Amino acid sequence: MQIRDDYQRTASYYDFLCSRGLRSIRTNIRTCLRYYGATNIIDICCGTGEQLRMLANDDVFLTGIDISHAMLARARHKGPAAIHYLETDACSLPFPDNEYDGVIIMLALHEKTLQQQRCIFKEASRILRRNGRIIVADYAAIPEGYYSTLIGKVLIPLIERLAGLDHYHNYKDWMAQGALQGFLENHCAGKISFISPHAQGCIHIYAVSCT
Repeated sequence: MQIRDDYQRTASYYDFLCSRGLRSIRTNIRTCLRYYGATNIIDICCGTGEQLRMLANDDVFLTGIDISHAMLARARHKGPAAIHYLETDACSLPFPDNEYDGVIIMLALHEKTLQQQRCIFKEASRILRRNGRIIVADYAAIPEGYYSTLIGKVLIPLIERLAGLDHYHNYKDWMAQGALQGFLENHCAGKISFISPHAQGCIHIYAVSCT
């Protein structure tokens, strides 16, 4: 049975639409991974691989996984060849325990069902080394303020609705259940460190240690 590729139509112009808006988030993720000294890094749901390309100049081993064939085709086309890409389901990663000291999950959880969110985070924790960190960035609870409200209650919902009906329903459930803060509080047993806010506080980055 062929798996539906939700990004088949958008992969070719995804970076054009999103690259500039996400650059500060990706830059902070890179800074965070450098701070923690990660040398073996995996990007779960890596899309077109732009986060990994930002890390390619560092002396690190890089792996990207995604279930979208179209997204990975773009990632491989853009290179470099040193980045290892694998088309696979993030809910069932084909890697041994304690394999990576840096795990990235960027704007990937909110679009999944709650069961998938739990499974992805469980897999990320399983493959994380004892002193490693999961760097997770996603939509946060919307703070008070005019610009935060405009971005969090108008712009982001519009973007999520354009991504598709299933995508949008999962996003609405994510926000209703406390967004990223609520997810980590309910499903993370390790130490949670707040890194930085973005998009007027509507997106947060956290570093999670599962020791």
